[in-house]
Amino acid sequence: MPKENQKNKPLILIALTVVFVIVISHFINNVTIFGYTVKTIDLFMDIKPDSLQSYNNKVNSIFDNKEASGLFAFNKEKIDTRDFSASVSFALSHSSINNSDNDRSSNALAYQVPETKDVPLTGNISQMKYFFDALKKAGSEKIRVAHYGDSGVEGDAITANIRQNLQQKFGGKGVGFLSITSQDITFRTTTKQSFSNNWSTTSVVTGNAHNLPLGMNGDLSIPQGVSWVNYQTTNWIPYLNTFNMVRIFYSNAKPSTINYSFNNQGDQSAELKSGNAIQEIKLNAPGGSAQSFKLTTTFANQAYFYGVSLEDGNGVYVDNFPWRGNTGLGFTSIPESSFLQFSKMLNYKLIILAFGANETSFSSADNTWYENQMVKVINNLKKAFPETSFLLIGVGDKGVKRGTRFVTDPNVPLLMKTQENIASKTGIAFWNLFEAMGGYNSMEKWVKANPPLAFMDYTHPSWQGSAKIGDMIAAAIIEAYNNYK
Repeated sequence: MPKENQKNKPLILIALTVVFVIVISHFINNVTIFGYTVKTIDLFMDIKPDSLQSYNNKVNSIFDNKEASGLFAFNKEKIDTRDFSASVSFALSHSSINNSDNDRSSNALAYQVPETKDVPLTGNISQMKYFFDALKKAGSEKIRVAHYGDSGVEGDAITANIRQNLQQKFGGKGVGFLSITSQDITFRTTTKQSFSNNWSTTSVVTGNAHNLPLGMNGDLSIPQGVSWVNYQTTNWIPYLNTFNMVRIFYSNAKPSTINYSFNNQGDQSAELKSGNAIQEIKLNAPGGSAQSFKLTTTFANQAYFYGVSLEDGNGVYVDNFPWRGNTGLGFTSIPESSFLQFSKMLNYKLIILAFGANETSFSSADNTWYENQMVKVINNLKKAFPETSFLLIGVGDKGVKRGTRFVTDPNVPLLMKTQENIASKTGIAFWNLFEAMGGYNSMEKWVKANPPLAFMDYTHPSWQGSAKIGDMIAAAIIEAYNNYK
């Protein structure tokens, strides 16, 4: 074959690929595969004129066909057609955001403070009675909250402020449950965690090909030798800078001992009980207070380790369980027996579910499949936790580029309606994050806020934004509790 023809082959392949994508996106649509509908792909979306007529039509159709409910209690406002002319320049370095745009404060028109809204709990608020009744005993008992979510709750950012608000009002010290290994140790601010590289971890996030009995946190870690994990408190939140007790959770142990130390003061040993059931070891800190704890195994495959809990006295504990990239269906990977055993040991009275951002990438006008699956997930959880309250957090705003600006992803209100249906069908409480953020196009304002309340992916809140969300969730819970009393 002539060399000139060979040089042209990549160009021909690219041209055929473009033609193929255009044909598929325009002529083969409205086809449902595994519950998802193939959507039209607009290759020229970012260079189209500024007109948002088609976008407005879609938004209007959502509202015109809505059922009578509290989901869309916010005002239907005209889509903001301002040009997105300013840029945000900041970098995330562990737990801090550094702003490199020195002219930001002078650009008052481009940068604005978002107008958030105090949004109450809706849905079946009476189902919160289990948690509210338990709070009355927080002075004499440990009351537990499990906060599950996708990458939006990583780093303990949102959870930390929920925890702080509840502990300030109802008591309790300590960060609560921590897994053996974690993906967010480089930017988690409430606890410093380090571990050896010879743990084999299976989780909801990584997949569970061998069908291992994952724990309440959605994972387990198996030592591949003498493995260790170290936890150290920080001064990020005063309520978390010390603890007086550590609880270690494990199962499938061989008769043996592990080593541990508080405050790096020398190793001690503790015995593991054999058997398939989930067990726990309770260790008291010498002198009644500690700021670090190290766990060391003594040989490979010694046991399945789920994690530890750092605690200090009675009160409320809020456990942070982030599942990056998950839509909430990961619960199907955790056996009911694990939930039942952890329920007895940890006394969970509230489970918060904060998923949805990942589902918006696949969401369509028909989210029936996802709705049905999440209804099954929550109903199964309610069976495992019959005296536990559940709170579903609606998806927050997510920006997509339209021309020269960012507007609300049309899939967000569609998914919110689906989530409200899920809460209604399962009889649990619901909280509308989208409305609390400010409604339509609020994500653009969060990104432009000074300091930024969201990152420039127009999806994830910054540390300041996470703190604000945590405060708003806690305020809604406490308000509902005060009304319940």
